[in-house]
Amino acid sequence: MVDLNKSTDLESPVEEVSQWVEEHGDLLYRFARYRVSSHELAEDLVQITFISALKDWQRFRRESSPKTWLVSILRHKIIDHYRRKKPASLEDFPDGGEAVTQSAIASEEMVQDTESIRLNPEEILEHQELRHTLRECLDLLPERFKQVFVMRDIENESTENICRELNLSVSNFSVMLYRARLLLKDCFLKKGFPSLSKNKY
Repeated sequence: MVDLNKSTDLESPVEEVSQWVEEHGDLLYRFARYRVSSHELAEDLVQITFISALKDWQRFRRESSPKTWLVSILRHKIIDHYRRKKPASLEDFPDGGEAVTQSAIASEEMVQDTESIRLNPEEILEHQELRHTLRECLDLLPERFKQVFVMRDIENESTENICRELNLSVSNFSVMLYRARLLLKDCFLKKGFPSLSKNKY
């Protein structure tokens, strides 16, 4: 993690942000870890978040809690990470996009099929064992799949907002969400949670 005590000109901000590191560092790491594919990247993003908080300390108006402000900074850092990646194409998918064609993506049937296999994050996140399994399964997904799933099914972001923030077309978003849900459903089944693989979601 960044050594916040290197600065001498901003003693008060350094002290406060250092306290935030102690109070909220683990929470921010967990937030990032659910959204990116590696431990190292999650740590880097959290470190960048605290650096940004230190730089923008005077802009923190205290209308919200430090935790809320830090999570907001981190969330934008994660989105920036995905934005810097090249726009997704079917070649980015594990099977080259053969399983789902562009015409199928755009159809109403695809939308309905995607909803029929939707996971239930609220039920999963209520149980520690399921949370652990969800994180393990998310780590098996390509980064973009993971972020699309988290934003749509956990954070309940709109399709329009996700496509704008991640620089995705609606068709690529649809196939990513569809494939993410299928892969997660299969992962839960293989890990011994057959009830979570049924169309109750």
